[in-house]
Amino acid sequence: MDDAELFARQHASLHRFYRLLAGSSKSARLYERDGITAAVVPATPERSVCNGVVYDDASSLERVLDPLAARYEEAGVYAWTVWVRAEDREAAALLERRGHRLDAAPAAMGIELARFSHAPAPDLKIDPDPDPIDIGRLNDAAYGYEDQFVRALELLRPDAAHVYVARLEGAPAACTVALDHQGDCCITLVATLPAARGRGLASGLLTRALLDARSRGCETSSLQATKMGQPVYERLGYRDLGPFEMWERRR
Repeated sequence: MDDAELFARQHASLHRFYRLLAGSSKSARLYERDGITAAVVPATPERSVCNGVVYDDASSLERVLDPLAARYEEAGVYAWTVWVRAEDREAAALLERRGHRLDAAPAAMGIELARFSHAPAPDLKIDPDPDPIDIGRLNDAAYGYEDQFVRALELLRPDAAHVYVARLEGAPAACTVALDHQGDCCITLVATLPAARGRGLASGLLTRALLDARSRGCETSSLQATKMGQPVYERLGYRDLGPFEMWERRR
C-alpha cells in the first residue's frame, strides 16, 4: 500500500475521531455536510484540537466556512481548527484570508498491520475494565490541559471506542484509544504521565491495540504524531506520510 492510500485512510479516520468527540460531552454537537465533519465542543472553548474540522474538498469547505464560524461563535467557542493536507494550498490560502493561522503541523503516520511484528510486553499491566474518565485525566496531566480533556470526554462510552489504560503501582499511568473505521484503526488520545515516561508504557499499549485491531480485521492503522511521540511510532513501524496542518482561528 503506497503512502497516498495510507494518508487517505488516516484522513477518513480523522472524521471518525471528531464524530466521537461530538458525542462525548453534554453540550457538544456534530456538524456534517458535503464531506465536512466538525465537532463543536463548548466544554473546551479554548482548545482548538477538540473543536476540529475535517473536510474532503476545498470548495465545499469554502461554502460552509461562514456557517461553521457562526456555529462556533454561538456556542461560545473561541478557538477552532481546520485540518489541511500539506499539498492543499487552495484551502490554506482560503483559511488565511478568513483569519486562520497555521498553528501546528503534526506528522500523519500509517502502518500496514500485516507487517506489524511486535510481541506484547509481558510485564505491562493493562486494566481489564478501564474507566473512560481516565483517558481525559491522563491526557490533561500529560499535556498540561487542566481538566480540558476531562470535560471533553465526560460522556465517553465504553462501547464507543477501544480504550486501553496501563497501570503503574496500581494507578492509571498511560492510555490510548483505538477507533475502527473502514478497515483502518485510528490511534488517538495517547498519553503517559510525565513521571511514568521512558518505561515503554505507551508502546506496550499501542502494541496490544494494534494486535487487537488486526484480529478484528483492520488492515491498517493511522495517527497524527507530535514531535515527542513520533519516534515511539516509528519504532513500531509507522511510516511518516508528511505533515497534516492545523489552521486555527482564535478570537
